[in-house]
Amino acid sequence: MNKSFLIALFLIGCISCVETKKEEVTKDATADLVDLKKLPKKENPSFGAIEVLKDWTEYNALNAATNAIYAIDTKEDLIVALDDLMEKQKLLEASTYPEVFDRADIKSRQKVFKTKVLQVKFDLEYDKNPRKTVIEMVKAYNAFNNQFSVVIRSTLNPEILFDE
Repeated sequence: MNKSFLIALFLIGCISCVETKKEEVTKDATADLVDLKKLPKKENPSFGAIEVLKDWTEYNALNAATNAIYAIDTKEDLIVALDDLMEKQKLLEASTYPEVFDRADIKSRQKVFKTKVLQVKFDLEYDKNPRKTVIEMVKAYNAFNNQFSVVIRSTLNPEILFDE
């Protein structure tokens, strides 16, 4: 019994002393690159809507900030662009809307865009590939811009619908 115990103890000691090779984790240089090529084309509002929007400085700042999405190569660039988008979006949200666009449908499209920006930030924080959510964010921004055109083209007054 004593011999068995000593042999087992010796074997356990030998096994525990064996050096194990540690796998080195090498960081891939291309891991920081973000694959954001071939994004949907950014759509602009109609000419009539642009005439109203040209004096709205907060919208113009947000519009310029969205152009940065198309020039992104690395993850850090995307983080900086998203921070800028969030700042511009907050300023737009707090600004005074032009009378024509001070409507719930415009504000709801803006909230959807804000949600998509936050989803991209979430993907980056948890090391998920942000490509799909960036495409959704661009589509949400296009829908936001398209809504300006819809409002300008609309000839129906919503007050008439609810006036009884």
